[in-house]
Formats: sequence, C-alpha cells, structure tokens
Amino acid sequence: MARLTRRQFLGYGLSAVAVTGLAACAPTASPAPAPQQAAQTGQVSPAPPTRPVEFVISTSPGGGSDIYARFIIGIIEKHKLSPQPFVPVNKAGGAGAEAMQYVASKRGDPHVIMITLNSFITTPMLQKLPFTTRSFTPIALLALDPFFLWVWSDSNIKTLDDFLREARQRSITVGGTGSKQEDEILFKLIELRANTKPFNYVPFRGGGEVCTALAGKQVEATVNNPSECVQFYPDRTRPLAAFLDERTPAYKDLPTAKELGLNISYVNMRAVVGAPELSRQHQAWHINLMKQVYETTDWQDFVKQNALEPRFLTGDDFQKFLDDFEKLHRDIMTQAGWV
Repeated sequence: MARLTRRQFLGYGLSAVAVTGLAACAPTASPAPAPQQAAQTGQVSPAPPTRPVEFVISTSPGGGSDIYARFIIGIIEKHKLSPQPFVPVNKAGGAGAEAMQYVASKRGDPHVIMITLNSFITTPMLQKLPFTTRSFTPIALLALDPFFLWVWSDSNIKTLDDFLREARQRSITVGGTGSKQEDEILFKLIELRANTKPFNYVPFRGGGEVCTALAGKQVEATVNNPSECVQFYPDRTRPLAAFLDERTPAYKDLPTAKELGLNISYVNMRAVVGAPELSRQHQAWHINLMKQVYETTDWQDFVKQNALEPRFLTGDDFQKFLDDFEKLHRDIMTQAGWV
C-alpha cells in the first residue's frame, strides 16, 4: 500500500447514532476536480492578503492537523498560489481552545486562518466558550480523515475481537489527543457499544505525541489517523480495524470495525476556517486558494496515500456540514454524559 514517509511530510513544509448522523452530515461529493458550485463567490472580487498569513494549528507538531497544515503550505509555496507566505503557528493548549480563542480575537483579519479537526466542534460545547463554529468564517472542507484502532506491532492482541475481549476483562490504557475530544469520544463509543470496562485514557497534545507514546509502549492502544502513525508502521505499530463504512483502498487488507461486528463509523474533519467577520472579498480569496490546493495532484495523491476521503465543500454547503456535525457530536457527548 502506498504511504507518505515522514521525510516526505516534512519536505512539504460511532455507534448507530454516529453512523446515521455522520451519513446525514456528509453529503456525497465527487473527488477532484472540486465542484464548481463549491466556491460560490458570486460577483465578489477576491481580495488577496497584503502580509504573511498565520495558519493556526490547534495541536502540537507531528499531529494530524499539523501534518495537513504544513502540507497545504507546501503546496501553496510549490505552486506559487499566494502573493504572501503562509506561516504555521502551533497553539496546542486547552484541547484546541487556545487556538480558537486566538483566531476569534482576530475579528475581520484575513491574515489568520485555522485548520480544524473535530475539537473545533466539541471544545466550545464542553468548555462553554464564548463562541461556536458559527462565530468563525467558513472557508472549506477538504477531506474526511478515518480513525484506525492501533496496537503495538508485537502485541498479543492480534484482532479487534482480541481487543474487545481484553477490554471487557480490564481497563486498557489508551492514549489520545486532548480530553473529551475525538479520540476519547471514539473510545467512549467503543465502551458503550461493546460493553467494555472504562478505558484508562491518557491525553496528549497531538496525534504525533499519541502515536509516539504507543510506539514507546507508554499506552497499549490508540485510535490515530493513519498519517499520524505512518512513521512507526509496520515496525512498531499495527492497525486492527478502521472505523469506516467500507474498507479504504490505501489499506485494503484492513477490515472495518463494522464488518467485524462493531457498528461504529467515525471520521475527523480536515477543514479550514477564518477569523470572525471576514469580508466577502477576503473569504472569496481564501476559498479560491483552497480550491486550487484541492485540485492539485499533490493533494489528491496525499488523500489517496493516507486513506482520506476527498470532500470539498464551501459556502452554505460547508456551513450545513458544520451544523449537522455539531448536532452529531452533541448527541454523542450527551449519550456519554459529558454535556
């Protein structure tokens, strides 16, 4: 199976409720090229940035969001898509709250954008922050990133059935990004749907740190996105199942949890938003930029190699996705007793 190495990365700079909800909030779309209707900028004249743009990342270096943001920056530089440079800025505190608060404070500033993951939805709910997803300017959804269940490569746990059998007997120590974010949500869904003991969940600042902890045997299992564990696979880590509706071509021999009897399908959104109250002109420029990024061979190859589902949405379609995704997560967290 084709995968990007860590060197190549650096070179570029649920339950039935979850299944039903996710299907509802992720309308079918074709891969590249991006649909013309997606970049609905009308008659607005795009206004480019006039100074360097901060690309804010809510996780630590090496996590999925960090990998994707730096990869996007690499595409922008390689193809000279922007008159100004894009600068990665990691703000990993508070389960994404630090990054969101920073971007929220830049009201109307087109020189600050943020790459999002599902904590963009969950953190404002859990921490009762003074903003929601609707406070930010939607730019584009670029892909949906799957979760795999990972263990040590030499673990005695060889299958998903082995994992669930063990988890029903004792509290397995697992790791994930942040607290009550997407990773812990997924482990909570496993606990609720498979009737396991509660997991001993250890939070880290980003997916890179999570998989490093797994490779170092500090935790016994994780639900990392594929790109986060590529540097340790297959020598030190091994996936047992994918939380998808169907097998992904990039890992065609990896079964889905659903086909193994655990009815959970859950993904991480890879999207970009801007500061609150961006002008339509500045929003249009960023939408057009991300459309160009999405249509490059670089991005399409990256998507295929890392088992992502290509999905390009902007404007009203993207906002509807965010609204539906928020409802899905509120339902899940209510079921878990977190809100």
